[in-house]
Amino acid sequence: MNRVAIFGYGSIGRRHLSTVRESMPSAEILVYSSQNLTGKPFDSTSLLADVTDFKPDFAIICGAASTRFDAIEALPAHTRGILIEKPFALDYQQGVALSAEIEKRGYFAQLGYNLRFSPSLAVFRSRIQAGHLGDVLSVRAETGQHLASWRPEQDYRTTVSAQDALGGGVLRELSHELDYLVWIFGDVTWVSSWHGRQSSMEINVDDTAHITLSFAGSDSTPPTIGQLNLDFVRHDSTRRVSAICESGTLRWDGISGRVEQWQQGGSGWDLLYAEAPEAASTYSLQWDSFLSAAQSGSGLGATVNDGLKVLALIDLIRASNTTGGHRFSPDKGELPV
Repeated sequence: MNRVAIFGYGSIGRRHLSTVRESMPSAEILVYSSQNLTGKPFDSTSLLADVTDFKPDFAIICGAASTRFDAIEALPAHTRGILIEKPFALDYQQGVALSAEIEKRGYFAQLGYNLRFSPSLAVFRSRIQAGHLGDVLSVRAETGQHLASWRPEQDYRTTVSAQDALGGGVLRELSHELDYLVWIFGDVTWVSSWHGRQSSMEINVDDTAHITLSFAGSDSTPPTIGQLNLDFVRHDSTRRVSAICESGTLRWDGISGRVEQWQQGGSGWDLLYAEAPEAASTYSLQWDSFLSAAQSGSGLGATVNDGLKVLALIDLIRASNTTGGHRFSPDKGELPV
C-alpha cells in the first residue's frame, strides 16, 4: 500500500507532504488543492474526481474544517486509513455527522493531535499518572503566539486561523491543549470561560480565551481544577503546563521540550527530561504510528471520539461565555450575586 492523497497545501499540508515523502520515498503522492501547483515535484490536482480515480491507500485531510465532508466523500472504498487534521469539524453536531459517515464507509481514522507524540509531554503524562508527586490539586496551562508571526510567509488575514467560517479562532486552532489536558488529567465535568477578540488584528474570530475546567476526580478525591489561557496575541511564544500536586509541582515546557519538578521542601527546579535537538518530529512519530495503527486497527493517536470530545468542550466553552458570569458596578454599591 503506497498511494497517499493529501488534501490541502497550506503550511500543515506541506509539513505532512515532507513527512510522508521522508517516511515512504517510493510512495505515489497526490496533492489536492485549489492552488496552481504546476511545476512542483509531485502530482497535484484541483479536482476531487481525480482523487477518487487515484485510489489512495491512505489520506491526510488538512485545510479548512468546513471541507471535511467533501474530502471524505471523494475517497474510494479502497482507502485503508485517514488522518484528519484538527479541528475534526466546525462544531460538535457536524462532527457527529462526519463520524457517522466515516463509520459507514469503514475507514480507520485518527485525528492530527500530534502533541500526543511529544516525548517530553509523554514523560509529563506518565509521571502525573504514576502519582510521583501525589494527587494533582490544580492545573495551569497557557499557550499563545501572535497570529501575524505564526506563518510569516502568509498574510495572517487570509489564513484559516483568522476566519470563523473555515474553522479558525483560538479555541479550534489551539484545541491541542484541550485534547492533551483530557488525555492527561481525564474528562472534564464543567467549564466556565471568557473568550473574545482583544487585539486590533483584522480577523473575525476570537483571539483570546480564559477557561476554567474541572476534571473528574475519584470518589475519594476532590476534582482537579484547571485554568487554561489561549491566545493569538502574545509575542513571546509560549506553551506550558504546570501540575500543582500534594508533594510538589511538575511542569512541562512544550517550546523547549523540558520536564521539571519542584519537590516539597526543595529549593529549585530539578530537570527530569529534555528532548534531544535531533529527536524525530512529532509529525513523523505520528505518521509512523498511524501507519501501524491502520494495519492493526488501534494505536496511540487521538481517535474520532477524542475529536468529538474536544468539539463538545469547545461548544460548552462558547456557551459558558454568555451564561457563566455576573456584571456588577462596585462604584455604585452593586455587589455580585
